[in-house]
Amino acid sequence: MRGPDLLRVKGFLNVAGCKGPVVVQVVQHLAHPPVELAAWPDKDHASRVVFITRNIPEQQVRALLDSVRTLAQNSS
Repeated sequence: MRGPDLLRVKGFLNVAGCKGPVVVQVVQHLAHPPVELAAWPDKDHASRVVFITRNIPEQQVRALLDSVRTLAQNSS
């Protein structure tokens, strides 16, 4: 819905059962397939995602992530 304003999303996700991080990359409407790396680049195994947007307030992105986190917790 906000593809033209979602310029770029990229990050490392710590996914249960994966040895290394899962790399995610999105450019506007195009989401590349996630790729699992063989190992983490450093000792920090926290998920981290960067959003580069236009006309999308930070709070809207945070609210979306909170909603996804809640759905994931409720489905486990």
